[in-house]
Amino acid sequence: MPTLDKKSFVAAIAAQYGRRLRRFLSVRLRNVEDVPELAQEVFLRLLRVERHEAIRNPEAYLLTVASHVIHQHALRQAASPAFVAIAEAASELTISDGDDPVAKADNAQRIEHLEAFLSKLPPRVAAALVLHRVSGFTVQEVADQLGVRRETAKRYLARAAQYCRDRRVGGVEAAGDAAKVMERD
Repeated sequence: MPTLDKKSFVAAIAAQYGRRLRRFLSVRLRNVEDVPELAQEVFLRLLRVERHEAIRNPEAYLLTVASHVIHQHALRQAASPAFVAIAEAASELTISDGDDPVAKADNAQRIEHLEAFLSKLPPRVAAALVLHRVSGFTVQEVADQLGVRRETAKRYLARAAQYCRDRRVGGVEAAGDAAKVMERD
């Protein structure tokens, strides 16, 4: 490539390899909506390169930078806890108890036990459990919702199931109440 200033260099790279970069990103990302943002990040990083004229193979360099951007994106996604609103899930747990104050109090107490029980689990494991048992999501839907692979979602659910079994064996009542609330007919 002839000697160009940084902006011209990046513009030339974008014109020549932009389509290849977007394809590269879309194949490796779970959420295709992230492709434009990550492609922009790749080009911004190219603008920060001090000696762009020393790059011998621009396509390889571009894809290497893209790999680093994908890796950092995955780390950010993993670090941010999955958010499942317990209040929303709890609305699915409520039974039509009419005006019976005893049933309302019992239901509120079970929801409190469930929240306490879930707070002892790692956030993603608790989220997977709520999505699967309360909201009725399949394992694949749980994985999609949490932005993880299916195998990872299965591992989260297995960990949650083991936690529930351990608490039942240990005689902890909160686990029993939480299990009753989470049971589906």
